[in-house]
Amino acid sequence: MTLNRKQAAVLVILLLLLAAIPAAVTAREILITPNPANQEAPAIWEDRIVWQDNRNGNWDIYLLELSSGNETRINKDTADQKYPAIFGNQIVSADYRQGSPDIFVYNTIRQSGRPIATASQNTKFPRIWGDLVVWEVTHEGDDDVVLYNMSSGFETRVAKGSQAQKSPAIAQDLVVWEDSRGGRSAITAYRLSTGTTWPVSPGPVSQYNPSVYGNLVAWQDRRNGNDDIFLANVLTNETRQVTTDQKDQRNPWIWGDRIVWEDWRNGDLDVYLYTISTGKEQRLTTDAASPKSPRIWGDRVVWEDWRNGNADVYLYPLEAPSTPLMTAPGTGASSIPLEPVLLLPALAGACALAIRRRGR
Repeated sequence: MTLNRKQAAVLVILLLLLAAIPAAVTAREILITPNPANQEAPAIWEDRIVWQDNRNGNWDIYLLELSSGNETRINKDTADQKYPAIFGNQIVSADYRQGSPDIFVYNTIRQSGRPIATASQNTKFPRIWGDLVVWEVTHEGDDDVVLYNMSSGFETRVAKGSQAQKSPAIAQDLVVWEDSRGGRSAITAYRLSTGTTWPVSPGPVSQYNPSVYGNLVAWQDRRNGNDDIFLANVLTNETRQVTTDQKDQRNPWIWGDRIVWEDWRNGDLDVYLYTISTGKEQRLTTDAASPKSPRIWGDRVVWEDWRNGNADVYLYPLEAPSTPLMTAPGTGASSIPLEPVLLLPALAGACALAIRRRGR
């Protein structure tokens, strides 16, 4: 639907009025990609959201800065770029312009990018933390986990073997992945500062899709006959079952004191949120369009959503976390406070831009 100028102005005024209300009152789902093409696999860092987008006939990486409302097409090649991840001003993705996917990094300040992995192998699902990038690579039938230091240019395989090592994640001093060398998939951790590797939560059944923040690791676990979300502290070796519903809960993502995931308990997919310090659970979505791939940064949750007949990216602003602290590597001490930022004034500008894009 195309909004006329008067309707657009009224909507922007309403958004600005809503922006003045505290975040705890206005927390809601906000469409940030009104384009009728598909926008999938979002990732978020501070006020920057990235995703893969096929509005140009192939998959490109797009960036939206909430503070300014500026949307940028990162890759302009006719080949596909997929699976974006972001840390600060660095965006990594899988790049298909050479045929087999390579890993590509783009710097938003320099507005330029470069390949960091160009071997004729199947490299995919990159994750980034600072100058370190991890990804999954398939070579001669085996899946391994590769770690790359962008400062030194040094690359190493932190997980390799005759069975699959997949779905890596990285935060600060830890790399985690799902490892099938024991005949089942188990979440395994690697400490960068010491070079030690160990199973996070040994068990008789398969574990998948790990996510890490500080010394906390969340994953999808089948020990109860369905997929549940589990959480472990790798310093204390404590493990907690986060979800107990008999339906499946999958694809967790952890940031600070919160975990988000996909949840099937209501007959279709929803996004749920769990606060670690309180043990409280919250349903974020109620639409029947099966939102997926949720990601969280601070008090902001994004996901891929099909309610409009195509894949869109939605944002859900949460109330500011009370103690959003990062855990220092190898210690139990909190070291880096994360300052919560209210998004809604910036979103009003972003939505106004979206209205202008749709109206053209």
